[in-house]
Amino acid sequence: GRARETFHTLVRMIVTRDAGMQALAERYLTLPDVLDIRRRMIGTGLVGGKTVGLLLSRAIVRQADPRLAGLLEEHDSFYVGSDVFYDSLVRSGAWPIRQKQRQPDSFLDGAEEARRLILAGDFPAHVMRQFEEMLDYFGPSPFIVRSSSLLEDNYGHAFAGTYESVFCANQGPRGERLQELLRAIRQVYASSMSESALRYRADRGILDRDEQMALLIMRVSGAVYGTRYYPQMAGVGFSFNPYAWDPGIDPQAGVIRLVFGLGTRAVNRSDDDYTRLVALNAPGKRPEAGFDEVARYAQRRMDFLDLEANRQTSDWFTDVVRDAADLPLDLFATPEQTEGARGGGPNWVLTFDRLLEHTDFVKDLRGILQALEAAYRHPVDIEFAANIVEGDRYKINLLQCRPLQ
Repeated sequence: GRARETFHTLVRMIVTRDAGMQALAERYLTLPDVLDIRRRMIGTGLVGGKTVGLLLSRAIVRQADPRLAGLLEEHDSFYVGSDVFYDSLVRSGAWPIRQKQRQPDSFLDGAEEARRLILAGDFPAHVMRQFEEMLDYFGPSPFIVRSSSLLEDNYGHAFAGTYESVFCANQGPRGERLQELLRAIRQVYASSMSESALRYRADRGILDRDEQMALLIMRVSGAVYGTRYYPQMAGVGFSFNPYAWDPGIDPQAGVIRLVFGLGTRAVNRSDDDYTRLVALNAPGKRPEAGFDEVARYAQRRMDFLDLEANRQTSDWFTDVVRDAADLPLDLFATPEQTEGARGGGPNWVLTFDRLLEHTDFVKDLRGILQALEAAYRHPVDIEFAANIVEGDRYKINLLQCRPLQ
């Protein structure tokens, strides 16, 4: 009766207006789930595709398998509604340019000016108050400001890598932390007017579709190691493996790309470094032959948040882990049998071998991907982070899920 009606109304008001996603939301989310979203919302409007994908994926896993549900790390997020974006376009003076972007022959006109206006924009007092409350809630914990536009992560439009995400190390005096947050929000808003975003929409004939930008602001998964903050592992997973490099690999079993540290390296392949590709039905089958080749194609640099410099940065994995006493290194890395390793200790090579061979990590990720693919009735891709909590036990933080393009 009334509760059901309230639920339907709230789903349409704040969750999604996309028919496919609506059906999933009504099947997997509950009224308490939706009220919880409302409590964590800043401003009004919809929460956008990335947020919906995040919340749905967790709800699907919860329903599919209580054991897998127990492995999920709690996410701690706030949602900036899509109306805040509209309001900032109007306040900054970028709105008239925005209206012109619906025309295929002039969609890039004034885009640079619009970005400049957005980056200089401000927010109304009631929204500022909510930003400050969120900041006080997070304390000095690092968080990330992620785009969650209305078309993003729906069936048919992934917008993969089109919009920005900005990490905030969130250190220092409160006033500075607030400015850092506002800069990050403006930067993500401005990326909706980037040339790549506009071209993506033009190429797909969706310039006239209303692309409003909501935001997902999440506490970063991980822990403090000395002056650095990072998750032990992160990566992307696909429920269908398009890269079967060996006849023994079952494409239906899925694949993950795994890195040590922040997942930025798994999402955007950076510099000339490598990631660990794991076929989920045959984790031991590597594209490389022999340990020398494995070592040559191993990840060498890792991304993390430098709490002293108050920013995201990267460094050599071996240098970073040298002052991280409480890392279960042997789960992720294999000592290289070489003479003259620096500092007398072994040179560690990131293979993830013990994690993949001696824990259920592979089986669990495969289970999560299968549950999501079954619910979406379509192959999916996910982003995740994971941390060892004690012994060989781990928690997996599902950060994103979308239909695979």
